[in-house]
Amino acid sequence: MANDDLKSPSDAELIVLSVVDPEAFCVLYDRMAGPLLAFIYRRVGNPEIAADLLAETFATVFEKRSKFRDIGHPGSAWIYTIAKSKVARYYRRKTVELKAVERLKITIPRLDDESLAAFERIAESDRDAGLLVTKAIGQIPSAEREAIQLRVIEDLEYREIASRLNCSTVAARVRVHRGLARLTKLMETTP
Repeated sequence: MANDDLKSPSDAELIVLSVVDPEAFCVLYDRMAGPLLAFIYRRVGNPEIAADLLAETFATVFEKRSKFRDIGHPGSAWIYTIAKSKVARYYRRKTVELKAVERLKITIPRLDDESLAAFERIAESDRDAGLLVTKAIGQIPSAEREAIQLRVIEDLEYREIASRLNCSTVAARVRVHRGLARLTKLMETTP
């Protein structure tokens, strides 16, 4: 199928279609690679690690695409969830595991000067936004802030958050929910 024929399908449709038409996966990759790389880079702050995590994320998506079910949720959400999991695993293990990349025998190219400059542009554009987020997070009660950190950054399940915070699972959910709601409100009112 030609790329022109795939301009309008959703990400979910492209994932499903890619099982029988590999070119659909290329369209999906072209559509999502830039934003997903920025998402990963913002979390790890290292261009090489971000590139490795991007490769592993897409290799995993490729391997698991036949298990994806288009039930009305954005396909991008599924892909970002996989990326978030890869980032969390990187932080837990202090190394990037490239298991899917190795199974698929993918070679990750070295970053050139142009690629590194693109990462710098991402970092510069995030600097001001990062300061606003840091300021807003500082205004959230510490229990909520810690719960958000465990859920959003470390990607822990609520029962693990509850264990770490020495509270019930319901209380952990409430802390995350209230903290995110408070953070959203603070970000909306910050000039």
